[in-house]
Amino acid sequence: MNEKVNISYYTAKKMLMELLANDYLLKDEEVKKLLKKMASKNDEKNGCLPQSTPIIIDTQCRLFFPMYSDKEVKMSYLPKTVYIFFLLHHSGVEFKNLDNYLKELYQIYQIVSEEKNIEAGKIKKSLNNLVEPGNNRIYEICSVVRKTLSEILPAELVTQYAITGKWGGLHRIKAKRSLLEIRHEKLKQITFE
Repeated sequence: MNEKVNISYYTAKKMLMELLANDYLLKDEEVKKLLKKMASKNDEKNGCLPQSTPIIIDTQCRLFFPMYSDKEVKMSYLPKTVYIFFLLHHSGVEFKNLDNYLKELYQIYQIVSEEKNIEAGKIKKSLNNLVEPGNNRIYEICSVVRKTLSEILPAELVTQYAITGKWGGLHRIKAKRSLLEIRHEKLKQITFE
């Protein structure tokens, strides 16, 4: 049986502050989601727009948006490869010309999947399918990336951090590259532009 307990504001605040200070509540995923949701609603009421967040690619090639979550942005190898490719191509790329970038995509894919030792033939087959003219695979991958980002970032920021563009035109990630922090040594050495 659920009974309501009436306690004073002061007592409730003191209890909450104690729990937060001892880190009990902040370890609970359900509580973290609720606090994030409440903070988001509070920001909306106050007219605050979400802030841009750094994009961190760590030493193990994991993606993070630290201002919004301490969790890794998990993507399978192909979407992560495509996302990093577009992060490194500041000015963007037309999807119809992706086949011109097979070597670069392959290089990134190898870095992203380096600990799994995926055979070269499988990587090439996957990438050839991605860049094949008339194939919608690139749009499917961009949709996966967008969905993954929307699980971490506020809705207002997803467009800034997703791969966007007009059909037949240039596609790019709008976020400023000053927000990109690459800690992975092999990725640091890649420069396309």
